[in-house]
Amino acid sequence: MRSFIGDRVFYKRLFAISFPIVLQQLLTSSLQLIDNLMVGSLGELAIGSVSVVNQLYFVIILITFGALGGAGIFTAQYFGSNDIDKLRQTFRFKLIVAIVLVILSLVVFSFLGEYLIGFFTKNPVTISGGLDYLNIVKWSMLPWAFSIAISTTFREIGITKPLLRITIAAIITNTVLNYLLIFGHFGFPELGIAGAAYGTLASRFVEFGLMFILLVRKGKIFNTSLTSIFKIEKFVLKAIIIMAIPLLLNEFFWSMGQTMFLQSYSTRGDNALAAMNITNAISQLVFVTFGGIGTGIAVLVGNTLGKNELDQAKDNAKKVIAFAVAFAVFTGILLFVFSFFLLDLYDISEETRWIASNNIRINAIFIPVFSFNVSMYFTLRAGGDTRSTMMMDSGYMWVIQVPAIILLSRLTNLSVISLFLIVQLLELPKSVFALSRYKKENWVRNLAIENRFNAEKLILESKIADKA
Repeated sequence: MRSFIGDRVFYKRLFAISFPIVLQQLLTSSLQLIDNLMVGSLGELAIGSVSVVNQLYFVIILITFGALGGAGIFTAQYFGSNDIDKLRQTFRFKLIVAIVLVILSLVVFSFLGEYLIGFFTKNPVTISGGLDYLNIVKWSMLPWAFSIAISTTFREIGITKPLLRITIAAIITNTVLNYLLIFGHFGFPELGIAGAAYGTLASRFVEFGLMFILLVRKGKIFNTSLTSIFKIEKFVLKAIIIMAIPLLLNEFFWSMGQTMFLQSYSTRGDNALAAMNITNAISQLVFVTFGGIGTGIAVLVGNTLGKNELDQAKDNAKKVIAFAVAFAVFTGILLFVFSFFLLDLYDISEETRWIASNNIRINAIFIPVFSFNVSMYFTLRAGGDTRSTMMMDSGYMWVIQVPAIILLSRLTNLSVISLFLIVQLLELPKSVFALSRYKKENWVRNLAIENRFNAEKLILESKIADKA
């Protein structure tokens, strides 16, 4: 048991790395909850409209994280091995990916937006409101994608405190503008749902502006000029792409699985759709710890693997996972308590309130399981075992959970609460599978050394070929 507990120095470092991210995401979630309440005051159909668009946006967000994640694995390890040139190449790859995904998302949302919203609901009011919101908020992808490329790189090299201040500025911008533009206070136009979209758009540009300033001032170790953006060595590019493809596919299929969950829940009516939006908004108040877990593992495991301290990396992983699960018990209790009074802030029907309160309590009970699975995912990813991450995450979801929810929502009269509970119960077998992949230790790898060896091998083969 003592092997799962770190010393004071270990936890001090873990908190120094993770706490700013947790606080950053807690502030984001808290003010997103306030935004949710503002939109909720416009009625349950308004909540449904924003909920559907946010789900579509969520798919693009996760695809972006997956595409950047392949480079991020190498960022952490190259930083650990002090290979600054290749560290910069990983950042260049992220910028290229950001440009491509911005273009693709704008095309998809512009031409298929109405069809995608209609996949969730046939209510013309919900579709119209969702389309108004989407046509504005889609432009926020442009600043957001570049902000994420910058912020994830800072996280992977262990710089997190400035990101918190930037998030606070962006959140304040979003909340103030939402208040002014949704309701038309202090002489501003009363725009309703569109006002929430403009608030989000403006906050994303503020976030990017501050992130760019941070990049110029403190990102010299990985910053690059636009003229050098395509200067990525072939073996580095190949290694990143090989690592990124499984992560990209995983995030795509995982986000699509979450979309299928929401669509299946929506078959139980607009009340169910609104309740799920509220469930997610309130649950995020404690789910914020997952971001801290990911960052802590990226540094304490990924950087350590890059230094070739493999035994230390294994020891760090074990202790972070144990702490994450133990802390999740505490946050689960908090969420359970929140479920008894936070819903009073919403102007919703009793049916919606009943669904949301029960689903929040289900989430509260299962948070330790979620935390364990998240820890496993990031640990496997830190060492480049992306095959296992895909198998345990989206692979498991589409083989087990998605077919179950589709069949149960179409072939039975089970309530949305029962459907939600079944999906969460199916997280338990995933934990067993994840643990088995973790114990195989395919993730205990120094990718920085492996790629250096591959590069030297290619150079040697090229010289031999030239002489021949």
